[in-house]
Amino acid sequence: MMLLFSCFIFAQVNPARSKGEVFKHRPEKPTENLDYSGMIIVKKTMYGLVFADKQLSSEVKTRVEKFFKHRLNGYTDLKTYQLKVYRKHGKWYVDNTEI
Repeated sequence: MMLLFSCFIFAQVNPARSKGEVFKHRPEKPTENLDYSGMIIVKKTMYGLVFADKQLSSEVKTRVEKFFKHRLNGYTDLKTYQLKVYRKHGKWYVDNTEI
């Protein structure tokens, strides 16, 4: 019981994705590819984009803004979006669109 409790506490203290990071820094499963583990939560409002993680770098924010400019037709609603991000050969893909 103590072992289970200590694992639970460790998972809460040391999450797989830290604040300000898009990709996980450690896998949760043994076969998980960290390049496919990216996630960004952003809310589209009338006044612009509001990121759930305030500590994201300006480079990441610029990429997401660029994504919304390219995919205007598919992402026109004013709501919260959970964007899947992955890296492949040094390029970033946001919801299967190269950015």
